Amino acid sequence: MSIKKSLKPTESELKILQLLWEFGPSTVRFINDKLNEIREVGYTTTLKLMQIMHEKGLADRNTDAR
Repeated sequence: MSIKKSLKPTESELKILQLLWEFGPSTVRFINDKLNEIREVGYTTTLKLMQIMHEKGLADRNTDAR
């Protein structure tokens, strides 16, 4: 039996989406810095959330530059 991933964004994903909508395309570091203005969040946590969002189709990823 396979587990179906939810395509509905979590609260943390919604906060990241709000930042992306406000600031446009951004690095993980930039988003993490903005999240840390609200509450302490580790870089790897932000990175993993954004990777999951990419897998869900909630965010695009550009690997052309840093």
